[in-house]
Amino acid sequence: MKQLSVVILAAGKGERMLSSKPKVMHEIMGKPMVGHVIERALELSPTKTVVVLGYGKEQVEGYVKGFDIVTALQKGQKGTAHAVLSAEKHVKGHDVLVLYGDVPLIESSTLESFIHFFQKAGTVTFMTTDVENPTGYGRVLMKKDCIEKIVEEIDASPSERKIKRINTGICAIPGRLFPLLKEIKADNKKGEYYLTDIYKIVQQRGVDVKGYHHERSSEVLGINSKKELLDANITMKDRILDGHMKNGVALLDRNIYIDEDAVIQKDTVIHPNTYILGKTRIGEGVSVGPNSFIKDSILSNGVIIEGFVFMESAELEEGVRVGPFVRIRPKTIIRKGTRVDNFIETENAMYGRKR
Repeated sequence: MKQLSVVILAAGKGERMLSSKPKVMHEIMGKPMVGHVIERALELSPTKTVVVLGYGKEQVEGYVKGFDIVTALQKGQKGTAHAVLSAEKHVKGHDVLVLYGDVPLIESSTLESFIHFFQKAGTVTFMTTDVENPTGYGRVLMKKDCIEKIVEEIDASPSERKIKRINTGICAIPGRLFPLLKEIKADNKKGEYYLTDIYKIVQQRGVDVKGYHHERSSEVLGINSKKELLDANITMKDRILDGHMKNGVALLDRNIYIDEDAVIQKDTVIHPNTYILGKTRIGEGVSVGPNSFIKDSILSNGVIIEGFVFMESAELEEGVRVGPFVRIRPKTIIRKGTRVDNFIETENAMYGRKR
């Protein structure tokens, strides 16, 4: 199999977010959008993963350096083709999968299917989807699985704007065709180098460009506004809850917030209005009462939280029982079999009182 590298475009400001924060740093379930995309990329075990920086590069780079990736800088906002070429030195000779830092809902299974299709096709491949309202997206004209034309909305004719099949931006480029990005011209109304225009260059050489159609549009579209950010958070929240229930965790209501990195074992019961954040680890047979807040903590097997409890960076050993309205401060360790009732814990404390 040829080497496959991933280029993640994360250079945009995101004007419609109405924020000074780089768009890809807005959070989905407690994690910047770009973090979700990097994690899905790394699950593919690529040769290299390159994050292309631009607006707010210091803030984005400060976050992404915690991953096994390299970064490249796009100097000036000159379009998506220009952004991908900014990563050329890192991916030269490799097949390249292009992802976007503002598409946090993309799933590993979707990317695996797309890459399989691409490798079988052996040519430039774009991911398409259908949307009821295609406003703002590039339209795709297809014949079977071959792309005949991709046109950005600003350059589209009235009839082309009625087309509901759109380009998601996600694409894969064989290493042998990657240099063709340099032949793309900025001959459009925005004066930008569109990545999609590679289809023209490839077709001029008598080679087909393929389209991989994905049915669930909500999974593969970018987040461009605070409303879309809210919708993405809701979608991701439900996806996480469903995953825990599939693994044997009982949730008594969907009004429960669990960060993606939290781990919960089977036969644990979570009551409504509970927040489980950060890298919390919860064992088997635990009961977390309603209206509790748990962050970066360890709850061993059989722990019972009666409700209205706040804890951060704490460790509760097996069989601990915490009464209602208790606050457990950071770095507190509560020993096996202890019961804690209605008082405020002190920082760096260690408790061993038996029930």
